[in-house]
Amino acid sequence: MNLLLVDDEFHVRKKLMQKIDWKALGIDRLLEAGDGDQGYELAVNEPIDIIISDIRMPRMDGIEMAAKIRELYPDCVILFLSGYSDKEYLRSAISLHALQYIDKPVLPEQVISAVKEAVSYCNNLRNTSFAAKIKEVRLARLLCTPKPDAGQLSCLLEECSLSTLAFSDSRTILIQLLTGDGIPSGLLEKLGELLEHSGLHYLLGDHHDNLIVIHLLSDKEQMVSSLTSSFFKPLFQRVSYLFKNTSYFIAVGQLSENIQEVYQSYQSAVIGLQQNFFLGSNSVSFAGFPESPEYRPDENFRRKLLGSVKQNDPHTCFLLLESLYQSYQLHPAGLISVVRENYYGILSQLFQHCLSHRIAFPSASNQQLWDVISSAKTLRDLHIIAVNLYQSYFDFVKKNQEELSVSGKLRRLIEENYGNPALGLQFLSESLKLSQSYISQLFKQETGTTINQYIITYRIDMASSLLLKSDRKISDIADCCGFTDQNYFTKLFKKCTGMTPSEYRGYLP
Repeated sequence: MNLLLVDDEFHVRKKLMQKIDWKALGIDRLLEAGDGDQGYELAVNEPIDIIISDIRMPRMDGIEMAAKIRELYPDCVILFLSGYSDKEYLRSAISLHALQYIDKPVLPEQVISAVKEAVSYCNNLRNTSFAAKIKEVRLARLLCTPKPDAGQLSCLLEECSLSTLAFSDSRTILIQLLTGDGIPSGLLEKLGELLEHSGLHYLLGDHHDNLIVIHLLSDKEQMVSSLTSSFFKPLFQRVSYLFKNTSYFIAVGQLSENIQEVYQSYQSAVIGLQQNFFLGSNSVSFAGFPESPEYRPDENFRRKLLGSVKQNDPHTCFLLLESLYQSYQLHPAGLISVVRENYYGILSQLFQHCLSHRIAFPSASNQQLWDVISSAKTLRDLHIIAVNLYQSYFDFVKKNQEELSVSGKLRRLIEENYGNPALGLQFLSESLKLSQSYISQLFKQETGTTINQYIITYRIDMASSLLLKSDRKISDIADCCGFTDQNYFTKLFKKCTGMTPSEYRGYLP
């Protein structure tokens, strides 16, 4: 068995070549290359069973090289070495169905485990029934491409003992697993047994990491076009038993009258998966689902939602969130990305409210918030995320209000009303409905300073900031900081800072 190791980092190749006993793994010949171009040249002259390749390389990257080698050797197994920055890049390689992606920095133990699995796969290919199943999987995948290569299609049809007539009455079904763990081992085999037990003629394969594709075919005993919803309903109930605790979507595509229309059936099933997002996990959608207008909340909705937050009115807030959820359910149309963006907007405005009002509710970065939104697999998930976040906010506010000390409440009142000339003991006493002597004594005990001194210090601090950051008249600044007498303001300012307001404004620290 021949293995091709391709990486533009010399020390990575040498480390793997020296640290691993390739013979013990069943590798007869090990070839190495420094980039994709060189790797492809070696493959032209030597049959390749397994490829271990880096992604980003000069001249020809690993994805392009692997695709070209697959044209030479369709059964070769691909193992990609991928760094964190390659994750998005690997999406373009999804059609290659790499057996594994080995994270960098590469550990020999990881490579050994992956190669053992690859060798086992290659050995299984020598088994006639296993090889036949692999060819059926390839054909199932190929039919999901818009313009399949005619030669490749003809070859696979012949190897699978099928003619184009088998697709003169067919339908594509997609099953999307909502977990990120891929398709569990053995699931396709169990699904095939279930379909056979139901008397169905089919092609079955995996399409991407979490998508199963089934092409139902007609035969002399059963026409796909004759299968009604009363047939599919118990079938999908039995399918659900196979998935146990795994959430999924099932989408049934439109009928195809020839092999050229199979892709249209596949596409209609893909659109059905969009509808499943609105219907919820473990739902089934059928092509031809009645269209409804797209729903988008207007700015008035966001204003009402934010208003409920400002007024500390959780009842209204949750009624609004429920109405949003139900409106989307009644209009299962439009792009899922737009729905996510709308929920992102109503959550980010909550964080913005907390920042602007100096509420110490735990915040999230834009990326963190978007990651949470992107993790939602269904509309219901988005709704729960929004409800939980707003509930956490109201719980946080309620707890803070209950735990806030008297001195804390006094400080907040002072900071919110420092520009009011009437701010003083009487104002604070009436606001908290506590006696002046009580709040004076308690504030002194908890802060070590008097209320009047705290008011003066806070006003002078605010005035100092305005003097340096604005061009407003000193008299205006004195007035907005609660000083009705400019002379008194000047005298007090100098006492606190050692400078008059004019001198302070001209001071450059």
